[in-house]
Amino acid sequence: MSQSFAIAALAALTAATVRGFAGFGSAMLLTPVLAALYGPTVGVTLSLLLEAGVGLPLLRGAVGLVNWRRIGLLFAAAVIAIPFGTWCLLQLDPQVLRWAIAAVVLAAVSLLAGGFRFTGAPTRSAAALAGASSGFLNGLAGIGGPPIAFYYLAGSDSTAVIRASLTTYFVLIDLVAIGSLAVRGELAAETLLNGAMLLPAVIVGGLLGERLFPLASEAFYRRLALLLLIVVAIGSVLI
Repeated sequence: MSQSFAIAALAALTAATVRGFAGFGSAMLLTPVLAALYGPTVGVTLSLLLEAGVGLPLLRGAVGLVNWRRIGLLFAAAVIAIPFGTWCLLQLDPQVLRWAIAAVVLAAVSLLAGGFRFTGAPTRSAAALAGASSGFLNGLAGIGGPPIAFYYLAGSDSTAVIRASLTTYFVLIDLVAIGSLAVRGELAAETLLNGAMLLPAVIVGGLLGERLFPLASEAFYRRLALLLLIVVAIGSVLI
């Protein structure tokens, strides 16, 4: 086993545990490591493959809690925006984009930390904006979590419903992002092989995080979610 693969496997296990517990957050931990080891484009592609791999086994306990009408609107908006994010990944200055992502995420964290919540049910326009922002960021950097996490955390749903919704949404959106990269010829055989070799680590981590979730209180879950959003903002600058 090479040192690079060992580092990637440890990162995959850790990130998947976070994803299994919180329903999001694995990409922000995994993508920087994989990008450093394999390059930005391959790193994002591999991260998306592993994201889908960790999410699929978790769907069994999630789909029954999901509001499918709301997920459908988020997903539809994201699907439209993903190709634009992918194009930016391949064409634009990554430094400028990283700073922009960090600014948006920190603004969202500030609102949530200050007690911002939706009054009543979130509007369709809010769902469309969250989905489109998430899709764009997912295509751009494999990090579509912040807008959707903000959308759900600003609502009144229980942590179980939030986690189930995030888990389901990201499986769907990761598969679309993978398809977008495949159309552009970015799914090389070596990337697929590395993904297959790292798959056991993400499955074990995801199931471990799922076991840990019932042990946490609602307050702890929301604090951890805010911390993860801060981490992705800082990571967006440092990657």
